[in-house]
Amino acid sequence: MNRWNPNFFASEGIKKGYNPAYLNALIERGKRISANNVPVLFSLSHLANYSQCQYAELHSIVSRAHIYREGYPYKNFPIKKRSGGVRWISVPVPPLMAVQSWIAKEILNNVAVHSSAYAYVTGLKDPILQHVRNHCASKWMLKVDIKNFFPNISEKQVYDVFRSLEYPQLLSFEMARLCTRVTPRRKGERWNTEWKDREIEAYTSRYIGSLPQGAPSSPALSNLVCRNFDEQLNSLSIEHDANYSRYADDLCFSFHSSNREKVAAFKKKVSLILWQNSFMENAKKTRIIPPGARKIVTGLVANENKPKISRELRDRVRMHLHYAEKNGIPSHCKNRSFRSVMGFKNHLQGLISYISSIDSVKGEEFKQKFDSLPWLDFDI
Repeated sequence: MNRWNPNFFASEGIKKGYNPAYLNALIERGKRISANNVPVLFSLSHLANYSQCQYAELHSIVSRAHIYREGYPYKNFPIKKRSGGVRWISVPVPPLMAVQSWIAKEILNNVAVHSSAYAYVTGLKDPILQHVRNHCASKWMLKVDIKNFFPNISEKQVYDVFRSLEYPQLLSFEMARLCTRVTPRRKGERWNTEWKDREIEAYTSRYIGSLPQGAPSSPALSNLVCRNFDEQLNSLSIEHDANYSRYADDLCFSFHSSNREKVAAFKKKVSLILWQNSFMENAKKTRIIPPGARKIVTGLVANENKPKISRELRDRVRMHLHYAEKNGIPSHCKNRSFRSVMGFKNHLQGLISYISSIDSVKGEEFKQKFDSLPWLDFDI
C-alpha cells in the first residue's frame, strides 16, 4: 500500500473545497496513525475503498442488520479436539473474509507484538521451535492454558487495539464489529453493550461480539490484545528468574532452580494477572513439571538442550504409514475416520513436514515411506 503523504492530502482536500481547519485536524490524526506503521484511514467508506469491498455490505455487517439470520455473517461448524469435546470454527462470508484479510495484512501484521508471543507472528521462522528453545534443559516448568481463548476476547478489547493505533473512535468501533461475531450476553464491563466511556451513538445493539476462531484477523488481534499481560507476565518472570513465552493460549514458564512450593506460589501470581486481564486459566491443563519428568511444550520434548519430536508423534506417523501400506489407503482412511483420501494425505504430509522442520533425518525417513505409497492410484 502507498505511503500516506499529508501534503498531497491537504492539496487535494483544498481542491475539493474542504474547510482548512477540518483538513488540518485530519492531517494531525493521519500523522498519528501513520506513525504506527499502518494505513491512514478515517472512515468506513475509506476502508471499503482501500479493501475493495462494498460500503453497503460492510455497513450492514457492522449494524448487525442480519442478526436474526442464524450464524450470519459466519458459517459455523464444530471440529473435534484431541483432548475431547469440540471447538467451534467460524468462517466469514466472502465480503467479510475479504475485509478481515485486508485488515490483517495491511494493519495488524504491521504492528509489533510482545517478544514473548510466538504464534501468529508474521515473518517469524519456526515459531514453535523458537518457543520451545526458551525452556530446554530447565529444572522446573509451569504450563498454563488459557480457557476459551478466542471467545473470551470481547469486541471492546478489539476496539481498544484499533484505538491504540490512533484510528478515529467511530472507525475503531466499526472495525471491531467487522472482526468479531455476536456472542451471548455475559457478565463484566467488557461485555456491557452500553459502551459508556466510548460515547459512540451509532449501531446500537443488544449484543457484544467476541473473536471468532476461523477469521483471518483473529490471530493477530489476539496477540495485540495480549500485549499488556505478556508484559506483566514477562516482568513477573524476570523477578523470579524464570523464562516466559506464549504460543497462542499456551503459556510456558521455566526455572533453572526452584522448588514445588515456589512454583506453586508463582502460579497463583500468574492466575491473578490473567484474571486482571479478563482471562482464566484452564485448571485441567495447568501443570507443574518437576526435575526428571518429561517436559512437553507444544508437542516437543524440552528435556535436553534442544527440542525433540515426541515419541507419541513419531509413533502416530509410523502407524499411519504402516497401516496405509498394509491395508491400503482407502481402508485405513475408513478405519481412522478420515473423510477422504485427500484429507488423510494432507494430514499425514503436514505431520511429516512438521517433523522434518525439527529432525531432518527422521523427517526424510518418513517422507520416503510417504512417497512410496500409491497415491497416484486415487483421483485426488
